[in-house]
Amino acid sequence: MTAREEILRTPRLRLTTWLPEDLDELAELHADDAVMQHLTTGPQTREATRERLETFIAEHRTRGWSKWRVEGAAGFLGRAGFGIAHRSGHREVGYVLTRAAWGAGLATELTQALRRWHYDHPEPALAAELRAYVLPGNAASCRVLEKAGFREVGEEDGQLVFESSP
Repeated sequence: MTAREEILRTPRLRLTTWLPEDLDELAELHADDAVMQHLTTGPQTREATRERLETFIAEHRTRGWSKWRVEGAAGFLGRAGFGIAHRSGHREVGYVLTRAAWGAGLATELTQALRRWHYDHPEPALAAELRAYVLPGNAASCRVLEKAGFREVGEEDGQLVFESSP
């Protein structure tokens, strides 16, 4: 078994790299209708989740960032990190948390920490601003982004676009 690499820590959360044996937890998260209702992919099959997990591991290995495993005192809470935004040349922040993590301010804590990480680890090939995309109607994620220092800047491909500057 390979050891996890800790990426960042907040007062209540720890982000680490993934291991192949994390598939069961991630597949359960990705299969939850309520958790996945505000993602364009919707709920995912175990095979689709396996492919995603392999992508997360490979992205971290090749570029040093991706979506990472989120855990709290009670264990696995979800995934969060970065991708490349929709054709815009920006890094995109995102998170998916288990229902047990909802309503406690963890998404805001996490997004603030990821925003700091982004500016502490610039990607020269990408724009300096950090972006996030939210489906209309997801008021909770809009509030999280606003509390974390993002502002709405428009709409793209049916999603609200939020941006944060250094």
